[in-house]
Amino acid sequence: MAATLLKTNTVAADAANEAATVSGFPSPGELAVQLVDATDGGTWSGTVTFEVTVDGTNWVSYELYPTTDLGASALTATATADGVFFGKSNGFSGFRARLSTATSGTVNITARYASY
Repeated sequence: MAATLLKTNTVAADAANEAATVSGFPSPGELAVQLVDATDGGTWSGTVTFEVTVDGTNWVSYELYPTTDLGASALTATATADGVFFGKSNGFSGFRARLSTATSGTVNITARYASY
């Protein structure tokens, strides 16, 4: 059985364009993102956008599955509330979950990659 390589990054985002980024994928694998309010009992408001890159410079929107609805129609490229999202890395060299719009509060964004 091949070893699993994990890359994880957590960022407390409270301003637009702050992102949790994982890169340098050696092979296809799985992506997961968790969004959690950074304050005990508080709330955050904004939009987190999921993005991938092949060349390490240019980022494009990428859809993930929310764990709350695993149907094929549930794919989403953004999130506005706490949750866990997952998908495949499909040979990309990097993934990020970026706070594209920040309204209030702070969200902890954790992005993780695991190889096959």
